[in-house]
Amino acid sequence: MSSWSCPHDLNSVCQLVQGAACDPGMRGCVLHGKVRFASEAKNSPRKPVRAESAKAPAPPPKRRLPI
Repeated sequence: MSSWSCPHDLNSVCQLVQGAACDPGMRGCVLHGKVRFASEAKNSPRKPVRAESAKAPAPPPKRRLPI
């Protein structure tokens, strides 16, 4: 048994399937149809799921100019 890390995973977002959460073996993944996983749920065909977007940072507070 071996371990593998996807080179297309960037902060849990797939760089090959635009906007999809990284899920090795999903449709569009380089592993799709090429490998078998230990979990049977991972071996069934899966559609990509949209990754949750990061929340936009709060705008900085407005500064008052001295008069």
